[in-house]
Amino acid sequence: MDDIQKLVAIEEISNLKARYVRYADAKKWSELAKLFTTEATFEVYDEKDNLLVSMKGQQEIQHAINDNVGAAQPIHHIFSREFDFTSSTTAEAVWSMEDNIMFPEGSEFSSIRGYGHYHDTYEKVDGKWFIQSLKITRVKMEFIK
Repeated sequence: MDDIQKLVAIEEISNLKARYVRYADAKKWSELAKLFTTEATFEVYDEKDNLLVSMKGQQEIQHAINDNVGAAQPIHHIFSREFDFTSSTTAEAVWSMEDNIMFPEGSEFSSIRGYGHYHDTYEKVDGKWFIQSLKITRVKMEFIK
């Protein structure tokens, strides 16, 4: 890939990640799942590197996120990113992130705030970028009563 192709791909992948965040915050799980390849993986870790959730495939991603989020309202922010293109159709990226999951009244916690990183891989299929794997790692988590 030349520099212009890389810049175009970075913009396309950045837009893909922006749609992921928007769909997550709007709780549009079906649309969110379509951003992934059919055999994609999605893993979430806590700040001690313990695996909390592991999902594979669009259907499982859609249903597991719906089940885990439930009535809570997620809010996601993504910040700086680093890209590495492993081929003309594959890429890796690390995104700084913060999320805030706000729970309905009467829940054990009013919210959970997480700080950390997305470690993503992407694949371009038929001219369009998709998430191949998504791994959330945490630097810190705050459980707010």
